[in-house]
Amino acid sequence: MIIDDLTLLKCLGRGSFGEVYLTSKKGTQLKFATKKISKKLSNIPKFKQYLNNEIQILKEISNEYIIKLYEVKETTNYNFLVMELCNGGELSKCLEDYQNKYHKPFSEEIVQYLMRQIISGIKYLHNNHILHRDIKLDNILVNFDSEEDNKNKNMLKSKIKIIDFGFARHLTPKELAFSQLGSPINMDPGILNKINKIENFNDYGYDQKADIWSLGTICYEMLMGKSAFESNSMSELVNKINNGKYYLSSNLSKETLSFLKGMLKFDLKKRKNIDELYKHPFLTKPYNTFNKNKDNDNDNDNDNDCEDEIEINIKKSNNSILKKPNIYSTILIEEEDDNNNNNINELFLEEFYHINDDFIYIEPKLIPIIPGIRQNYIGKDSEYTQDDFFY
Repeated sequence: MIIDDLTLLKCLGRGSFGEVYLTSKKGTQLKFATKKISKKLSNIPKFKQYLNNEIQILKEISNEYIIKLYEVKETTNYNFLVMELCNGGELSKCLEDYQNKYHKPFSEEIVQYLMRQIISGIKYLHNNHILHRDIKLDNILVNFDSEEDNKNKNMLKSKIKIIDFGFARHLTPKELAFSQLGSPINMDPGILNKINKIENFNDYGYDQKADIWSLGTICYEMLMGKSAFESNSMSELVNKINNGKYYLSSNLSKETLSFLKGMLKFDLKKRKNIDELYKHPFLTKPYNTFNKNKDNDNDNDNDNDCEDEIEINIKKSNNSILKKPNIYSTILIEEEDDNNNNNINELFLEEFYHINDDFIYIEPKLIPIIPGIRQNYIGKDSEYTQDDFFY
């Protein structure tokens, strides 16, 4: 496909709102990633608001750790967002590939290296009064220095880029946001409780520290190779978080434990802010000192051995807080028909108009998850939104 001086070469992947293509520019050696979005989707008010919000915020920000939007093009049937190209894909996939290759999650050194970049990018956003609201490994891209580094998943030779600003908003100091949106597995506990109509959370408002909780969840996942509160249902997820416990390898350094505990605080007010995290010893200590002063001071892949774990309390346990949630999840479209791929958007649109405006997305395919009668897995790819998500 050719649009003006751009040629869409091949599809790199599909998401909830369109496809991403490797793109070349006529007369140059430049390569881009172009997001192709059908106007049948983007003209729906909800999607249009999401798209316009992402474009507006990306146009006004510039940071080495945030994806760059070069231009927006439009045809009769599609919108095209021409963006920076990253050769390593999503950080979630890099972690998965790394675990498959080396049979362990990222080391503390690698997590420090990546979190330095992620924290720097979020610090830029927060200092410019922007709240991201959907920080997760799927929304962080990786660019390796070379294809060899990409093949070997040499994470210490990579650079990250934060993406997906559809849920982001400006939030001035002392202002609170009240919308119920984000990815449940990475979501601030107060927002999650509000969604599920838990007592005392109906009027819950939050600030930039909602992003801090999400940063804690992705840091944990990189270190442990799994989500801190991964669950089989929304109610199980709420129960786990409200019980106030998660588990970490006892082999982690004291700086790592302190860093995680500073982010994964149930109480918004007790969490570290982004400036405190930026100066935290976990990020500032020399990367090659993580193995010092441990009982077993060697490099025989013991840093992430999770056989011995310690329990961390994020708040005083109070099992009586949880009431039965009123939101369950039902799959609306379970899978794509290989013989009918062209009709997936039309099928989605037809069904969309028959549901209310609360919905959850499973990112890898156009699979809406809506309130219903049976539960479904709530994993790292789930998203939740409500009508007021720009307030």
